[in-house]
Amino acid sequence: MKATSTNVPRLNFLSRGKTFRVGTEEIIRLEASSNYTWVYFIGHPPVMTAKVLRIYDKLLSTHGFLRTHRSHLVNLQHIDCVDETGAIRMLDASHAEISRRKKSEVYRTIKYA
Repeated sequence: MKATSTNVPRLNFLSRGKTFRVGTEEIIRLEASSNYTWVYFIGHPPVMTAKVLRIYDKLLSTHGFLRTHRSHLVNLQHIDCVDETGAIRMLDASHAEISRRKKSEVYRTIKYA
C-alpha cells in the first residue's frame, strides 16, 4: 500500500499474484473481516488484504472516506442513499451498516457531502 504525492493517492493491491494500482476514487467501500479487510472496487473484483480496517481509515479519511461502523469504511462519492432500514446503499447496490454511535455524524457528513 503506497500513496503518491498527487491530489488523488493511488494504492497498490495484490490480487492473484499481480499488483495493481487504483486511485481512491475507484474504491467503493472497505469492509472488515476479522484481521483482514475486503476492498470493493469499480470494475474489478473485491480483494482481501491482510491489514485491519483502522489502517485504511487513517489513510483514507482525508480523501472522502467515512467510517460508518466498526466494520465499514465508505467512499462518500459512491453513496446512493440511506435506505429505510438505516443502512447506506452504495451505487453498486451493496449496503454498509451505520452504527448507533456514529449515526448523527454519518447523517451530518452525508448531508453536506
